[in-house]
Amino acid sequence: MIDVNELRCGNIILYKNAGRVRKVRCTAQHISMEDRSDLYPVVLKPEIFISVGFRENESYPLRPQAQEFVLTLPVMGVQKSEIRGYRKSNGECFARAVVNDQPASNNVFHLHLLQNLYHALTGSELQVTI
Repeated sequence: MIDVNELRCGNIILYKNAGRVRKVRCTAQHISMEDRSDLYPVVLKPEIFISVGFRENESYPLRPQAQEFVLTLPVMGVQKSEIRGYRKSNGECFARAVVNDQPASNNVFHLHLLQNLYHALTGSELQVTI
């Protein structure tokens, strides 16, 4: 189940309806549901990073056991602003904001939180296809 405070309209989530679980864009109807036990997060994976515009860092020192993906943010200023995604050696994936090569956010493990992080930093939507 997803905490309603984490959701925005347009977030990609998993919705269980009539015995089927499918990816959907979150709507006001999902957010206002009293029982959200049928809403689940989409866990981050390398395929998701690539599909939304991240590029793999081919010189990441922990390759091939782990991977790093980088998305440069369109943010004005002199700082280098990015979101970096990681696949750890155990297969777990997460992303975090990075400014001037220093972590600037907590780790996020789900697609809707990655979308929210991108929106908070850029003021625009992360282009995700389902």
